[in-house]
Amino acid sequence: MQLRAEQLGAHLSAPQGGNLSACYLFSGDEPLLVSEALDALRAAALRQGCDERESFTVDRGFDWAALVASLGMGSLFSAGKVVVLRLPTAAPGDEGSRALRALAARPTDGNVVVVVTPALTRKMAEAAWASALHKSGVWVEFRAPSPTELPRWIARRLKSARLSCEEEAAELLAARVEGNLLAAQQEIDKLGLLYPAGTQLSVAQVQAAVADGARFDVFQLGDAALAGETSRAVRILNGLREEGVAAPLVLWALVREVLVLVDAGLRAGRDLPLEQAVQAAGVWQSRTGLYTRALRGRKPSSLRRLLGMAGAADQIVKGARRGEAWNALLELTLALTGKPLPAAELP
Repeated sequence: MQLRAEQLGAHLSAPQGGNLSACYLFSGDEPLLVSEALDALRAAALRQGCDERESFTVDRGFDWAALVASLGMGSLFSAGKVVVLRLPTAAPGDEGSRALRALAARPTDGNVVVVVTPALTRKMAEAAWASALHKSGVWVEFRAPSPTELPRWIARRLKSARLSCEEEAAELLAARVEGNLLAAQQEIDKLGLLYPAGTQLSVAQVQAAVADGARFDVFQLGDAALAGETSRAVRILNGLREEGVAAPLVLWALVREVLVLVDAGLRAGRDLPLEQAVQAAGVWQSRTGLYTRALRGRKPSSLRRLLGMAGAADQIVKGARRGEAWNALLELTLALTGKPLPAAELP
């Protein structure tokens, strides 16, 4: 049986026949979703009396016989155990495939086996061991929300934390966490501590809460540069340096903005309206204005030079080319703003 991730809660709270399945297959590349599902499954198993847990990770030379033996060892104090088997790759090998098929076909023994794998392609899901698991047990596939779905995912999570937010605030938080669901959940947990239940969060409240505690952050640097706020961008860059922020992290933030800007510029060069070109480059709605402003008046040759400067800065920061890392970051920041800095304001 295959379940969607959002159906798992109902299955665990009221499983058919009052019992959990003997085996589960959890597949997906998003650690937060898999971890939460495992916690929910363990809690459901505990309600059934399975208060013992074991965990195995398959590596080179893994002893499959030990896994089978573990399941065969009963307990005087527990109705069964939850056994989590992690496959770092979806290729258990011939011996592993035979063992997994045997686990799927075993009679009910009070134990619950959970096989955790990375995301499965269609071909992988049709392998004999995977087919055996999801035909005799339950297969749940966990997929991270897409960039367009992430703000809604965040809004639902905030609702679970008894908070709500403006649409732009959810988009801002989604942009800041860069698709990292664990980071998003951590920020949501922090917001739950900062604001009382029932609060509708504004953009300003979210922006203040997700800052990393430093006076400046790399996201502010990118925003200031795209907005053409040259003096402010330089102050932020200097602040980051003084606070000991690693140059590679600053480089990552700037190069990220450059690549998106160049991508949007190329799309606009194909007669696509500027705003549509920016959105087609994957920019969140709340930041579309920054990119459209940054692109207005820029010629293709200017974008090519900007891309070249990003490449040079990357080599300098990583030590593959001679030069001072923070000077290279300053030059890239100035180029991204599109405006020269008065000599009196240069550091």
